[in-house]
Amino acid sequence: MQLYSDKAYSSPYWNEYLETMPRQQLDQLHLRRLQKLIKYAYENIPMYGDLYDKAGVKPEDIKTLDDFAEKIPLIDKPDLVKYQSYDPPFGGTIVKDSEDYLTFYFQTSGTTGTPLKEIGYYRDMLSTGWVFKWWAHGIRPKDVFYFAFPFGTFMAFWCAYYDAVALGSQVITAGGLNTEQRVKQIQELKPTVLVATPTYAMRIAEVAREMGVDPAQTSIKYITSAGEQGYVVQTIRDAAEKAWGAKAIDLYGLSDLWGSTSWHCPSNADRMHLTESIAYGLVLDDNGNVMPDGGKGEFILTNYATVMPLIKYRTHDVVEWHKEACDCGRTWLWLRDGVLGRTDQMVTIKGTNVYPTAIQGIIGNIDGLSEHLEIHFDSGEGGDSVSVKVEAEPDIATDKYDALKEKLSEDLRYRIGVGMKMEILPPKSLPRYELKAKRVFDHREKKK
Repeated sequence: MQLYSDKAYSSPYWNEYLETMPRQQLDQLHLRRLQKLIKYAYENIPMYGDLYDKAGVKPEDIKTLDDFAEKIPLIDKPDLVKYQSYDPPFGGTIVKDSEDYLTFYFQTSGTTGTPLKEIGYYRDMLSTGWVFKWWAHGIRPKDVFYFAFPFGTFMAFWCAYYDAVALGSQVITAGGLNTEQRVKQIQELKPTVLVATPTYAMRIAEVAREMGVDPAQTSIKYITSAGEQGYVVQTIRDAAEKAWGAKAIDLYGLSDLWGSTSWHCPSNADRMHLTESIAYGLVLDDNGNVMPDGGKGEFILTNYATVMPLIKYRTHDVVEWHKEACDCGRTWLWLRDGVLGRTDQMVTIKGTNVYPTAIQGIIGNIDGLSEHLEIHFDSGEGGDSVSVKVEAEPDIATDKYDALKEKLSEDLRYRIGVGMKMEILPPKSLPRYELKAKRVFDHREKKK
């Protein structure tokens, strides 16, 4: 017995009507939803009422998507944190008198300062943003999900958990277990879908081999990730698929925006589709102008949440967007190569903009270097500088390290155009992480 009809089971679409809606019709739908959302937020969320009054804009002024792009002001995480500080815990960032709708509480990791507190309705959690990507890649209700992470206040994997339930699948939660125990449980319970950050998925594989278990011979058929730059990067995807003998599926999202917003195209590994059923996206240049199709800029997202919607929210992620239909059949806009960098994680060296993701991609293409690395930003009298530490693969002899260092130096200089300090380290020299890996360390003095 199965939950879905044979026709639905064999379809590549979770919701064919929405995923293949013609762009003109989809834009009209977005306009109607945005107009309704802006009016709702203006009247019911104090922060937006203040923000729009100061900007001199009223809900009735938004008659087109161009009006939305040009007239509605941007918001950023510090704006939300500031409003929350006025009247903790949520200040004027949520709908007034919404106590009956407050179901889930989360907060951001707070790695850049005070964490943003997030509250939502159960409908926001059950947005099925993850289900779209799982279904597209062949995951069905018969699959068994294994959640290899601690259940804390980090939102993303909670969204994945509830979406797996919405899909109709069995879920196994492995919070509270160490890595060795998780390896044993995978052997015993035989799940088919591993849910973990890309870093921790590789850590489980590493520990499994140390225990004499070949991860590629386990029951895992799919690895699905979130939390950090992942399987849209070919070198990271290839390493994971080789280690596990499984299909690696990426996702891009922000916990600020209730998790999954974009996901790995099943037909084009270098593309990520925005889940346009739950979010509206723009790409802006440094002056706030909308970039043309194929342009690169900062990804600006609006989610259609019930209690704490974010309207024209700055992600600080640099992307290249495309709005033409994809050959997978979907009309939802797509990003080439996922996130290309961060507007707040960039150094300029001798006039060249350098992003950590570009460095990581080059390292991943050099045989003998592992995925375990650190990138350090520093500043001095000569300006900003970058140094790189990366572990060699376990089977590389130490007398080969100098050659690897020279190869890496040449590739970085050729591909990026600047020199960097670098160090090749033996295996297990750098820390291992269970959730998000910390790869970028910014030691530059913060501007006041």
